[in-house]
Amino acid sequence: MIHQVPIKSLPQEWLWCETWCDDASKQKAKTIDLCNNPQTKEPKLQAAVRIVAEWSNYDQEIKGIYNNFLEEKERGTTDSYQGK
Repeated sequence: MIHQVPIKSLPQEWLWCETWCDDASKQKAKTIDLCNNPQTKEPKLQAAVRIVAEWSNYDQEIKGIYNNFLEEKERGTTDSYQGK
């Protein structure tokens, strides 16, 4: 199939990864791959906190939304989550 369909590579900015990209190029990154670095074996969520400055804020916001959902589910008022 590779000989029938031309395959193009995306520029590095479309998939930045700490393993093979430098820190300067992270500024222009459109996506960040939290790939497993075989040298450090750092867990992905720990890497996310270190690599993506706003990750902790996003994580706290999602936890808050989830906790609200659980509270509403417990009270039986989760209709808004089911599209009703």
